[in-house]
Amino acid sequence: MAVTTQPKGSQIAAAPLVLRGVRTQDTPDDRWLSSSTPFSTPDSLLPTQVSMRRLFLLLVAVPVAAQARPVPTVVLDHGAKEHTGDISVLFGLRELRDGRVIVLDVKEKELRVMDFATNASTPISRIGQGPLEYQVPGMLMDGAKDSILYYDMGQRRFLALSPTGKPVGTTPFGSTETTAMFSQMTPASGDALGHVFGQPMGMSMPASEPTSAADMPKFADSVSIVSLDRRTGKTTAIAKIRNVVAASEPKIEMVGSGVRMTMIAPSFRSSDVWAALPNGRVAILRNGEFRVHFFTPGAGETLGPAVAFTPVPVTAVEKKAVVDSVRKAMTAVQDNLKKMTAGAANSPTFDIQILEPKSWPAAKPPYIAMQSSPDGRLWVSPSAPAGTKAARFDVLDGTGALVLHVQLAAGETFAGVGRGTVYTIRTDGDGLQHLRRYVVP
Repeated sequence: MAVTTQPKGSQIAAAPLVLRGVRTQDTPDDRWLSSSTPFSTPDSLLPTQVSMRRLFLLLVAVPVAAQARPVPTVVLDHGAKEHTGDISVLFGLRELRDGRVIVLDVKEKELRVMDFATNASTPISRIGQGPLEYQVPGMLMDGAKDSILYYDMGQRRFLALSPTGKPVGTTPFGSTETTAMFSQMTPASGDALGHVFGQPMGMSMPASEPTSAADMPKFADSVSIVSLDRRTGKTTAIAKIRNVVAASEPKIEMVGSGVRMTMIAPSFRSSDVWAALPNGRVAILRNGEFRVHFFTPGAGETLGPAVAFTPVPVTAVEKKAVVDSVRKAMTAVQDNLKKMTAGAANSPTFDIQILEPKSWPAAKPPYIAMQSSPDGRLWVSPSAPAGTKAARFDVLDGTGALVLHVQLAAGETFAGVGRGTVYTIRTDGDGLQHLRRYVVP
């Protein structure tokens, strides 16, 4: 694992401020003031004048030097501990307090505990509808007092796992009615206090069978991040964010006996991303600004410092890559829908069309996604040029300040974070996935 440093710069692509004779990353001299600099003191100055001048310069120099502290870059290219077990398709990971890891393999439809010390891989419960059973798909998230929650999407309930990874009970969540599921929040993460956070789709369903485009589902421009207290059942709206689904302008219409859906591919316009921290705060990056908005229920909003970044230009290669990737994903969805309805009486046909954006921004937004770690840090995935082989993360502390850059090894994909650990996936020649763990500062 290699570690390098680079200085913090200003907001966008500007050279760091350097004061000659001041101790910064650019001046390795151990002295605060050098007699060969413009700040040197003429012999004609009185001792009192000298002291006052030096005091003034120190008052200016200390904040500047603090701003210019270098940010370490950790490259995860060696030192990994790899579990000998394999995974078919990883779709979620949570680290237990004792260092073992709970993973969700969606292809095998299995939750299991993986132990890096013994290389054991132990299934958790089983697929079913019983009180300690679960269905796939689902989502893993943190729970209260080092517990883990598994949100069972199909059965609309939570399976609680103890700090040792044992299933201890299930609790229902929301309504199982189709129309209600579209308006209720979808759980996405949890904190250490027992709250669950999520957001609704922002989709309104027609009151009756649609007969025209005006009667089809509609998507709100913004949605609320919602907190659920699992002990009391109380929900609290934290903050509003832009609805990424609405930005794609989806249109659903009936064409004969079939369903046609058109949507616009992402154009790299800035979106809002968020993460819930262990202490119950919610962090949001919004409006294309690399500056965290922190929301504490009942205490309002606070702003973190602006984080320096280098804009990534949107080129023809970038445009083609994003449109092609969305079309490929939607083709897979369309094929799955056809398989699910094959052979059914009066089964509809599905046609999904992806349109190119009418305009593109000059540069990508500084961030793509964000998640929190159990130690209270924020891991931000920044934009990168198309074809980048090694993923990179900007790590922010609990105030929103940049404290670390982390770069993965080429060919490895990000799987999750723990307490001072990063998990990645290495895929072998047979397509099987292997979980690796790195230790980070």
